[in-house]
Amino acid sequence: MAEKTINSANPARKKFWNLKRKENMNGYLFVLPWILGAALFFVFPIYRSLEMSFSNITNYTDYAVEWAGLEHYAHALTGDAGYIERYFQSVTSLIETVPFINVFSLIIAVMLNRKFKGRAVFRAIFFLPVVLGSGFAMYSLMNQGVNAEAMEAAKEVLIPREVAIYLGAELTEAVSTFLDLISNILWKSGVPIVIYLAGLQGVPSTLYEAARVDAASEWEMFWLITLPMITPMMLLNFVFTVIDSFSDSRNWMLRYINITSFDSEIPQYEYSAAMAWLFFVFIIILVAIIFLVMRPFVNKVKDN
Repeated sequence: MAEKTINSANPARKKFWNLKRKENMNGYLFVLPWILGAALFFVFPIYRSLEMSFSNITNYTDYAVEWAGLEHYAHALTGDAGYIERYFQSVTSLIETVPFINVFSLIIAVMLNRKFKGRAVFRAIFFLPVVLGSGFAMYSLMNQGVNAEAMEAAKEVLIPREVAIYLGAELTEAVSTFLDLISNILWKSGVPIVIYLAGLQGVPSTLYEAARVDAASEWEMFWLITLPMITPMMLLNFVFTVIDSFSDSRNWMLRYINITSFDSEIPQYEYSAAMAWLFFVFIIILVAIIFLVMRPFVNKVKDN
């Protein structure tokens, strides 16, 4: 009898594994262009950067190097106070922005997931900064086309001169910093909002219907149904916002690395490569910690 039951379950199990294999194949095909692009355009530069971080360039024309060992890494960690300072500035910026971006994005996604007139327009408005900020024109505007006078004029629009005089220099600076933080959160929330929307739309409506039958409130449904079901998206968004914060061209550490490598009187490509690799390892460790901390809370759909 038991053998008959096992045999009868085999077709269903076989069908499940065929479906699973098909889903895996679709996933591999989806990431294949990125894998090919990385192999063609990134593998060799990554290798060259790693090699450079352990070497000293003796001939720039023919690229001749000599082994330097951990010299550049030791200098970054023990002999360069500016490098450690940029570390703390980058981490402080991360702590100030990442939690707020995720909370704000989740709130907006929950609102945009409801049915109301003009929902598509509001979704486009919140995603518009991602489209505008990803082009070459915006890159030129932020890094070359906007001078100090233009930036000061933009600040005066937010905080008029009369108001700044009344508030005083310290309070004006605090308000300006707060407004910069808010604008940064708004600017970087487009992709997390879309990810949270995808997670919210994947929650089965039958769960909410059953909860309403049991007289559950909206607040209870959010904490007991919505939040547990979108925990995979929360993990994805936390990892995304952390990496996005550290890879932003305005990040303090990246600025320091670029200045050391390209804008100093004597370019220090080897030392810049070592700083970049230390920064990369730090990011990997931080992402691993996020996975370890959030993994017990992530809802998992178990295969039956």
